[in-house]
Amino acid sequence: MYRKLFSSVFLGTAAVALMAATPALALTANQTVEREVVVKNPDGTQTVKRSPADKVVPGEKVIYSLNYYNEQSKPAENIVLVMPIPDQIKYIDGSAEQADVKTEYSVDGGKSFAPRDKLMVRLSDNRLVPA
Repeated sequence: MYRKLFSSVFLGTAAVALMAATPALALTANQTVEREVVVKNPDGTQTVKRSPADKVVPGEKVIYSLNYYNEQSKPAENIVLVMPIPDQIKYIDGSAEQADVKTEYSVDGGKSFAPRDKLMVRLSDNRLVPA
């Protein structure tokens, strides 16, 4: 049984690490990347549709999802899944939060991770500022 671990909407930059205290000894995981488009129907209503994000134009929403499956009969703990996000993508605040999942972010290419409100970047003058 697959469990959708994470679905997040992005417009920008981040790498995301997800840590869950739920199943995964022999873990199968997959990532999907979709774009979200609003389609106007003939009756004037609008429908939100998702399609593979093969090509995305500025301003379109991109949804990253991780699904995982524990192939063992016993539970596992402390799963760590890392999902790199391209630099051109901007994160929509709060879209990665999920119950029972600790979500951390990286601004250094995945060398270190921290909660979003604790992320710092070093400027060219050597000052540290919130990311």
